[in-house]
Amino acid sequence: MTELSDELLVAYVDGQLAREQTRAIDKVLEQDEVVARRLDVLKEAHSRLEAAFEAILAGEMVEVLVSPTLPPPIKRKRGVSLHWIGLAVVGIGIALAALVGGYGWREFAGLLTACGL
Repeated sequence: MTELSDELLVAYVDGQLAREQTRAIDKVLEQDEVVARRLDVLKEAHSRLEAAFEAILAGEMVEVLVSPTLPPPIKRKRGVSLHWIGLAVVGIGIALAALVGGYGWREFAGLLTACGL
């Protein structure tokens, strides 16, 4: 099997290669079925793209998707949401600020020491 890049084969399909390169690829295509099948796929894709481009230039609507349906919406599970967790964190922060602000830091540190923390 001869290794030819897709870029080289696309250039062959587009007619962008020099005569020597084109002849060399013609010889490979005669001998290698795998490369010939790859080239057929590239030619088919090239013709579809060319037809779509021509349709766009003509102002026609082109169907790009095979199945133009959207995926189903994600169903949310009931339970603890991130919103409620955020509110709980804010509430704890406010409670700690009130505790420290109301008693002062030294009293709060003494309270923690008395509790064994």
